[in-house]
Amino acid sequence: MSQQNDNKKNLEDSIAEGIYHLRNINPNFNAVVDQIGEIEFKKRDVTFESLIRIIINQQLSNTVAKAIFERLENIFPNTNSISPSEIHTADSEKLKNIGLSKGKVNYIKSLATEFIDNPNLVNKWNALDDDSAKNEIQKMKGFGPWSANIILLSFMGRGDIFPYGDATLRKAYLNIYGSELSETLKEIEWARPYRGILALYFWRWVDNGMKPLFN
Repeated sequence: MSQQNDNKKNLEDSIAEGIYHLRNINPNFNAVVDQIGEIEFKKRDVTFESLIRIIINQQLSNTVAKAIFERLENIFPNTNSISPSEIHTADSEKLKNIGLSKGKVNYIKSLATEFIDNPNLVNKWNALDDDSAKNEIQKMKGFGPWSANIILLSFMGRGDIFPYGDATLRKAYLNIYGSELSETLKEIEWARPYRGILALYFWRWVDNGMKPLFN
């Protein structure tokens, strides 16, 4: 398999083989799977609405973010899915009144403009390798490395993505391996091209309140 194809490995199709591979080469990960079991993964569609949710969720609890998004939906009661044109023409003060910061109002309005000007934007990302897609996503206002990685892993199903900026993942690594994970991710180089599987298991590990596991 070519390097580029590895770089776009589809997690939805390869998670079972990836789990098997990682279990055979890393005892700690093998112990994690023994405790959690094998997990499944279904990628989600990258839509204008899903990207709005990502912006709203930044630095907010899930409960608060959900409430704000519901208020946003109530501004447009006659639509099944919020459209770029609706956000583009919406009054900024009205958007701020539902709990969005000035910065997030600017971000979602900029996102609306991007979708209006580039209706094939998501298809363009799909055609790119991981690094190129990440760079393109980060060109948009309000989308930093963490957001770009979440889009690539959770929505596009790119199997080698590990969002280092996620504090939960770093906490899980410390609990499972007993040391800090560096920003270069050199400690999990062994998991290529399945680092996304590590991320999925690390999130599950913390969500399940598992006890620390060391060598």
